[in-house]
Amino acid sequence: YTIPFPVPGSAAQMQSNMASTLNIDWIVDCARQAAGALGHAVDRRAALATLDACVPEARPGALLFHPYISEAGERGPFVDVAARAMVSGLSTRVGFLDLVRGVYEGLGFAARDCYAVMGGVPSEIRVCGGAARSAAFCRVLADVLRAHVRRTVQDEAGAAGAAMTGAVAVGALPDMATAVDRWVRPLLDPAIEPDPGVADLYDRLFEVYKATRQAVRPLWPDFLAARAPGPVPEVTP
Repeated sequence: YTIPFPVPGSAAQMQSNMASTLNIDWIVDCARQAAGALGHAVDRRAALATLDACVPEARPGALLFHPYISEAGERGPFVDVAARAMVSGLSTRVGFLDLVRGVYEGLGFAARDCYAVMGGVPSEIRVCGGAARSAAFCRVLADVLRAHVRRTVQDEAGAAGAAMTGAVAVGALPDMATAVDRWVRPLLDPAIEPDPGVADLYDRLFEVYKATRQAVRPLWPDFLAARAPGPVPEVTP
């Protein structure tokens, strides 16, 4: 998407996944289901906090996870209603916490996939929303994207952006740069810098991530048809 602002010379370019942190919700609920089956009910908030704290200790790149967990398929950087999440590279050496970290890494690879079709990854990424509360996710994102990642403590970033644009449009502020200096920069955390060694690993794995998606994509409609007889969704080129 390219969205012009009601401010001369300003626009936003976006590429959105169908599901992002929904993938984290899925793996957390899998853990809760397993705990419940073993007789230990766990609150979702507590489960998320516990698993999130374990991510930094898990092995980087132990597996590949393609985060197409939504039943609606995927829309960025490709459109395919038949797309489904995939895990590849499993072996007896891979544990559950590796899988949790793999979900985080998959979201990073999906972001890198989107940036690639937009012209490349910016040198600095600023994150907001639910995922921004996770230091582990921001660390993984910095390493996967090989970019500085800065979190904002702005709780309602979308509303703040609308207010900034409106303030410039009606003349309350002279330009967007002034609005950013006043309402964005003071709320940014220090940058999280990528770890060169881990980033090198992710550079190699990203090529495998793309190749795996491209190789398996023709089979997604067949999988859906085999699992639930009915019309086979068309694959969008």
